[in-house]
Amino acid sequence: MSDYRLFLLLAVLQLPVMLYLYSQWQNAEQQQLQLSRQLEQQQRSQQRQLGRIGQRLGQLQAELGQLSAVGQRLVRDYDLVDELPLQRLDANLLQRPFNGFADLHLALTQVSEQTRAYGMTLAALESLLLSLHINEITQIQGHPVPGYSRMSSTFGQRRDPFTGRTRWHRGLDFSGQQGQPVAATAAGVVSVVEQHPEFGGLVEINHGQGWTTRYAHLDTQLVHVGERVDKGQYVALMGRTGRATGVHLHYEVLKGNKQLDPARFLPN
Repeated sequence: MSDYRLFLLLAVLQLPVMLYLYSQWQNAEQQQLQLSRQLEQQQRSQQRQLGRIGQRLGQLQAELGQLSAVGQRLVRDYDLVDELPLQRLDANLLQRPFNGFADLHLALTQVSEQTRAYGMTLAALESLLLSLHINEITQIQGHPVPGYSRMSSTFGQRRDPFTGRTRWHRGLDFSGQQGQPVAATAAGVVSVVEQHPEFGGLVEINHGQGWTTRYAHLDTQLVHVGERVDKGQYVALMGRTGRATGVHLHYEVLKGNKQLDPARFLPN
């Protein structure tokens, strides 16, 4: 047998082996390509998961920052160092090992829910304290003449100094000196500043919920309509303007349109 025929025979015999090896190589290449694609998909999925976790951690950090600010405000404004309700988060939620992203997401959800619940508690507490504070500062309780002054006329029936007839007196009169300061007896908003035919120089303060105080026969008004005033703030100077026989302050307390005895709201 010639060398050529021998070579040809060997080539024919080796062809199936070569085809098998080639097919195995192709399968390996395809598997490698498929594995590479799977790894890329896993990496992209992990990056998306990490991105979402980063966003949730950022939101949680912002919520915790807001809670801290509210807590500091409550401590500062209402002196609640010992009374502030402190809710402790479960330490095991973020310090234990996690079985994948789903487990971590669940832990973050639980922390977020606890944080929001505590935030609602603090918000409700702040709203309640603010309401109580507003009620306290707007509650009419005080003397309209700082340092006090002699009460010259009480609330109720009295003899009118001009006509001599019995007439209902709707407030209290305090005698004093020309220009003596007159103070608001509660916080509120000035609703009237005018010259009245009977009351003369007049200031009225709205304290909310239908409560009003009235200061009359003033020489000088020190406030303007719409101005917010604090309890004890000077709002006018005493005079004898309007229907008055001498220097004094006429002081009224009203609930709606009904005059109440201001003596009920004076300091004991």
